Amino acid sequence: MASGRTALVASVLLSCIIVSSAFNVTTMLDKFPSFSEMNKLLSSSGVAEEINSRKSLTLLALSNDVLTAFTASNPNVDAVKLADLLRYHVLLQFLGMDDLKALPTDNYTAVTTLYQTTGRANDNDGFVNIYNLPSGILVGPSVAGSSSNATVATNITNEAFDISIIQINSILTPVGFNTATGDLIKVLETFKDYTMFISLLKDSGVDSIFAGRQTGGGITVFAPTDSAFNGLTSASLQALSVTDLKLLMQYHALTSYQPLDILQNMVDSPVSTIASTIASGYLLNVSSAVMTVTLHTGVNDAKIIETLYDARPVTMFGIDAVLLPAELFSKDALVPTPAEAPVPEASAPDAAPEAAPGPEKPAGSPASVVKMSVALSAVAMIASSLVAALRWSKQITSVAGQVRNIQNR
Repeated sequence: MASGRTALVASVLLSCIIVSSAFNVTTMLDKFPSFSEMNKLLSSSGVAEEINSRKSLTLLALSNDVLTAFTASNPNVDAVKLADLLRYHVLLQFLGMDDLKALPTDNYTAVTTLYQTTGRANDNDGFVNIYNLPSGILVGPSVAGSSSNATVATNITNEAFDISIIQINSILTPVGFNTATGDLIKVLETFKDYTMFISLLKDSGVDSIFAGRQTGGGITVFAPTDSAFNGLTSASLQALSVTDLKLLMQYHALTSYQPLDILQNMVDSPVSTIASTIASGYLLNVSSAVMTVTLHTGVNDAKIIETLYDARPVTMFGIDAVLLPAELFSKDALVPTPAEAPVPEASAPDAAPEAAPGPEKPAGSPASVVKMSVALSAVAMIASSLVAALRWSKQITSVAGQVRNIQNR
């Protein structure tokens, strides 16, 4: 019985430990009104969900006045970049005030951030350096002696060994991070392999449509490489009308944020594209096998070859083929369907094309040709008769001459 009670008590204690280890950063910050702006940004950007899915981390919190000053001086910073800035303030290590004060004093300590895990940080620019100095504790970008270091102000709250929330006095900006307005075109231009897709997005005006969807439910873009476009005949795109070209471009984007891990769990799942919101149909079928995501259009298939961008609510992937919707293209995947192909103008009845040059033929109708042939045959017969008569005349004359010669002897 004693052993049974011990097991029961141990089970209850373990359950309490498991329950108490879970946290919600939004609920925790709700208790501190002076950090309400950061709390709102963490929730609206989706970074709060990323924080809640992890354990053993430290949030470097910014007060309302610091964030207000930053947004005033950077009025055009977009939601995607702002989300990455927030990720840069999440250290993937639990550090309470006692832990910070216990760090080495003879050198800095490098700690990785949530921003580093996105793959968008250059090299180790997603790390921060922590300096434990006699004058205080500084945190800054991963460049020793950076002039943009922030000072640790105070501990706000923590849940032991799970999450620590520490206030700092200024915003942290990663090395080389540009807070200017960003867009998907600029992201694509950094890869050098998507020039044709960029050109068509601009020509069709769909680039502005994509930009307008970078809030709310978000957007997922599939960008074909230049070699993918080279696999098509030039006529297959040139024959499209302006309206159809816009539909083709909008067919390369989903109406919501779908990161790679979600796509990898889809099995023959039809999904709506932005083109689906304009015209009926234009669905993509997504399937995955051995962690390879394939997009099926009904005309051709394309595989995801790389992740170009992923920051909620926007993600963009490189693909190895141009997505050809069945609504615009035929099964050969090279030319538009007959319904979309240009129809040549009808020729006038009296404007029949001239026949290719050939041997000259007798003029006139078939009947006149026959009559002429008969006449020529008759002339030939008469000529033959005349020749024969002349030959007989010469022979008679010769014989008569011989007879006279004999008589004269």
